[in-house]
Amino acid sequence: MENPWDQPKTSYTPGEVAAMFGVKTKTVYAWLSRGEMRGNKNGYFRFITIPQIQEFIRNRKNPDKVDMTYANGPVRY
Repeated sequence: MENPWDQPKTSYTPGEVAAMFGVKTKTVYAWLSRGEMRGNKNGYFRFITIPQIQEFIRNRKNPDKVDMTYANGPVRY
């Protein structure tokens, strides 16, 4: 029987995703809360699968899909 810990990773924590992209963990949580990145929640824990990371990368290349609200500062009415 194979050791289950020897299997390749299929999902990552927000901290691991932050390290992949060279950003802070808070940034990944912001992407998740704004819907720029999809993720899953299991109890209090969040995780992001490889297909969700690939989808995020594809969407970042399309400027119509990127929410620039926070990048441009607060929205004023």
